[in-house]
Amino acid sequence: LVGVDAEFAPSAMTAVVGPSGSGKSSLLRILAALEPPTTGSVLVGGHDLARFPESRLRAIRRNEVGYVFQRPSDNFVSYLSLDEHVELARAHVDGEVPDSGELLDALGLSHRRNRIPRELSGGEQQRAAFACALMAGPRIIVADEPTAELDTASSEDLLRVVRRLVDRGVAVVIATHDPSVMRQADDALELDHGRVKGEAVWGRAPARALAREAASPVVPERLLEVDGVTKTYRRGPEEIHAVEHASLELRSGELVGVMGRSGSGKTTLLNMIAGWERPDAGEVRFVGGGAARAPGTLSWSELAVLPQKFGLVEELTVRENVAYPARLARAAETAQARVEELLAELGLDELENRYPAETSVGQQQRTALARALALSPRLLVADEPTGHQDAGWAAAVFESLRHVAAGGTCCLVATHNEEAAPYLDVMYRMTNGRLAQA
Repeated sequence: LVGVDAEFAPSAMTAVVGPSGSGKSSLLRILAALEPPTTGSVLVGGHDLARFPESRLRAIRRNEVGYVFQRPSDNFVSYLSLDEHVELARAHVDGEVPDSGELLDALGLSHRRNRIPRELSGGEQQRAAFACALMAGPRIIVADEPTAELDTASSEDLLRVVRRLVDRGVAVVIATHDPSVMRQADDALELDHGRVKGEAVWGRAPARALAREAASPVVPERLLEVDGVTKTYRRGPEEIHAVEHASLELRSGELVGVMGRSGSGKTTLLNMIAGWERPDAGEVRFVGGGAARAPGTLSWSELAVLPQKFGLVEELTVRENVAYPARLARAAETAQARVEELLAELGLDELENRYPAETSVGQQQRTALARALALSPRLLVADEPTGHQDAGWAAAVFESLRHVAAGGTCCLVATHNEEAAPYLDVMYRMTNGRLAQA
């Protein structure tokens, strides 16, 4: 951030926008008293946070400013239930706090209040994190991409709660690339390379794009069959039916989408297809190129995964992370040209020597996508690949997936982004664990 001047008024929702790496998260962490500015001042209620000792900053974070982290899991203690998180947030509040039952109901979480974080979907974790921040009754809410993993309906639920807070005099500052948030914001602040830019503009395409040669038509080949898989989880006497009797067939050269609300079972289905979880009933068979095999036996060149949590190696640079599968396969030299292409195509070449912690979450997500594509796998399984991308980069990601599909890779994508539909060859919808072709 360089010379940023801004005011955030009470009774207003301000959207902080800009491409990945523009400084949005850094600004929000300063506003939330999580990091001090190198120079300049941050005034909250007339007090300069830059001059406060850590003991007073803790009090500010507890009573004045509520913060929602960009990574949903960072907002929680892993072994506490949602109800316990809510009670913990209320414990330090002297004045009036929102009714927890009413708030959780408004966010569609009443039926999940006894669950621990890992039993919630990414979207449910984001809504739960917002609920916990609100329970402390702060005058300012600072939220980093709170709708990134939410479907349209869940996002609307969250924004209705935000609007009610604004009407009660709370200042809400949201870093976002979500057009629906931008449309409802009272003010907008656009950042570009750490500096304040002019009026916010949505939908810009990335500055660079690679010219691509037309690929030869791919003759579809059956790659993977999912036959009636079911997955049920137990919590005490309760059964959670995550996936029920789902079937589908994947073919080479196709871009296939699974759409559905947060918590509908998309991630569980993808985890079974990737071989990370075993179905309770039914079967997943990789049938490309010979005898049927289980997904867990496949190499990265056959089946690669882009998970929601990325799984980057923090000790490796961006380039080293992208090249890591090739290094493990002892194909680093032959894959070098592909690595170079992916770094340029996904806007990572200027960041190649940085470590993941030195890049934005959106850039980390594109790094994980490039890593998954480094060995040109026969099947790519991608969970919400545009969840942390602005509109321009979201389009670029799907264009990249279309490009690799044209080269023969089958791409299976779980998403709540309805704007993905025009890119898809086949689309399924998932509702309460049940899968149906759209």
